[in-house]
Amino acid sequence: MQLTTTSQAPFRICQLTDIHLGNTPLNAASKKTLTAIDELLQAHDFDLIMITGDLLWGTEAQHPEETLTALYDVLNRISTPVAITYGNHDTEGTISRSALRELESKLAHHADKHYAMTVDDRESYTLEVLREGQLAHVLYVWDSGAYSHWPDAEQYAAIEPAQIDWFNRLPYAHTVKRCDLGFLHIPLPEYTLAGQNILTGVQGEPVCSPVTNSGLFYNLLQAQNVKALFAGHDHDNNFTANYRDIGLNYGNVTGYNTYGSLARGARLITLTPDSYTTQIITF
Repeated sequence: MQLTTTSQAPFRICQLTDIHLGNTPLNAASKKTLTAIDELLQAHDFDLIMITGDLLWGTEAQHPEETLTALYDVLNRISTPVAITYGNHDTEGTISRSALRELESKLAHHADKHYAMTVDDRESYTLEVLREGQLAHVLYVWDSGAYSHWPDAEQYAAIEPAQIDWFNRLPYAHTVKRCDLGFLHIPLPEYTLAGQNILTGVQGEPVCSPVTNSGLFYNLLQAQNVKALFAGHDHDNNFTANYRDIGLNYGNVTGYNTYGSLARGARLITLTPDSYTTQIITF
């Protein structure tokens, strides 16, 4: 589905993250998660549902197709387009990222991907938001992977150089003044610095970013059109911050079948032609 809105109307994105559904038959916590998501989507009007990883507890979900079907059945009850990227736990079990992407065919309203590129089974792509038929916003989606190539030195994967090269080669004019956004699961190392100047929300645990800084943030600074990033991964962090004029933000943990003391919920991101605002919606 093409993402569209009218000239001055807000474009509303619902970020769900760290849903962590387990094995089927689903336990009480996973059922509670699906009920909460269903009620949220019935109560609010969104233009895009953006899921930023860890849909599954990979080691628990022994039948991932059945588990994801339960989630997609909820998402298919409304006509809102859905886009997904994956986290470190999604492929800890029996399923690969390519197989997860194939299962996205079960979504009735899949947002149109543009310029998809895959490296190490990690897909990066863009979503284009049109206003009155004209490109108004680009949403960049990076699959931040799972675990490091060098597990003795660090735990989590870094953005691959090929994913940064992909961003730099996209045919979007970076000199055009747009309010573009980026989405990924694992926060960049710069989130640690951003946490020193929190605007809203809380930091309840250290930023669990890669040790290796592969340079994506530097390239965002050069391009100048990506105004904010939105990550997941850290269940006790839901802060927003501004670092060097780029918003570095967390979603809010969605699933009950996992750790974390924060109230469960979603992040609402509202895009207007020249800016964005954001807030947490709790269940």
